[in-house]
Amino acid sequence: MRTRVGIATAIVLAGVCVSSTLNAQSEFPNRPIRILVGFPAGGSTDVLSRVIAQEASKTLGRDIIVVNKAGAAGSVAINELITAPADGYTVATTPSSTLTIAPFFINVAPDQLEKTDALLMVGRQRAGVMINAESPIRTFKDFVAQARANPGKLSIGYIGPGTMGGIITRAVLIHEKLDVNLVPLNGDAPVTNAVLANHVTAGMGSAAAFSEHIRAGKMRLLASGEADRIDVAPDVPTFMEMGYPYRGNAIQYMLAPKGLPPDVRKKLIDAFLAATKTPVYMDMAKKNELFDPMELTGAALDKYLVADRAEIGALIQKLGLAKK
Repeated sequence: MRTRVGIATAIVLAGVCVSSTLNAQSEFPNRPIRILVGFPAGGSTDVLSRVIAQEASKTLGRDIIVVNKAGAAGSVAINELITAPADGYTVATTPSSTLTIAPFFINVAPDQLEKTDALLMVGRQRAGVMINAESPIRTFKDFVAQARANPGKLSIGYIGPGTMGGIITRAVLIHEKLDVNLVPLNGDAPVTNAVLANHVTAGMGSAAAFSEHIRAGKMRLLASGEADRIDVAPDVPTFMEMGYPYRGNAIQYMLAPKGLPPDVRKKLIDAFLAATKTPVYMDMAKKNELFDPMELTGAALDKYLVADRAEIGALIQKLGLAKK
């Protein structure tokens, strides 16, 4: 009898040990996590993703690796995300414009929002028109005058048609009936570099990429493309202040493949949200004009993005900018 009890006890204990081992092995995360970024290193999306990866890895206890997959206004990274397993080990950071605007302009699926799960907003994009400090053009009004006097001679570098900055730039040029060459480039950093090298007359890009150059006196801001002025150049007006009825409203957010397990989704949101409250992240966000105190996560963020897509789509159609 004792032998049978002993054997039974041993079996139960063994079962508990096996169960505990399996639970430990399946505990999320048990390997590194990837954050896909659809733009080159050095731009706003890349910069904030690397700080989030650094800070969130302390909470999750695993390495978080940023992988740059540039192309198609960020859609290359999103396409890879959509086809990745919904297990939490592949997520992405993107401007909302990649999913709310790009489908109106380039050959990407229009239902990317429905194929992904929004996690959390991690910043608000600030964008504007900048120019090399050596240029004789001092204001956006000067730029308009130069463009009108020299049709087809001036150029503006920008990330591409499927971005908020691209829409605003084209809308203002249409408003003024200007013939200006638009030069699509593969991210904020290439736009900034093109302006610094005088490869383009001006650039429309993210403050995360150009703010340090404005502080250093190498560039000037001609206009803010947002509803408010940009901190690095508080004297420079917004397009709306200049009489153009256009403003940017793109946010930066993190997302995952559709169907993420609820417990994994919560763990990621909690870790990434905690990362955005660290001094390191807040310092970076403020320095790069990305900080926004609003918390937007999960279903509320999904709802915001769907509404934003509808509003932007209406503007695109009104301006006749959508792909034919």
